[in-house]
Amino acid sequence: MERTSLFYLANLGSEINRIFTLKEKGLMKESDEALARATAIIEILEKHPDIKGRTQEIEMLASYLGQSINQERIDLSKKEWQAYFTPYATRLFSINQ
Repeated sequence: MERTSLFYLANLGSEINRIFTLKEKGLMKESDEALARATAIIEILEKHPDIKGRTQEIEMLASYLGQSINQERIDLSKKEWQAYFTPYATRLFSINQ
């Protein structure tokens, strides 16, 4: 099955949500594992043919994620990340029904 950029974006949102949820529970090892999966998805998206020539948004997401996780300049909350990724997940689920 060919994976679309929509598939990867929806899954990236899921992993990012998982990162914050696990951190809230104090499960740092599991949170780090979710971060590794999110990073792998970002790398796939940067090379995905659907995104060719439009990687700036993906690069910004990667930067914001790193800053949010490390509590640097940009501190996006779990709720803000969910708001960003919910449309991707909703669209993916509506297509697959």
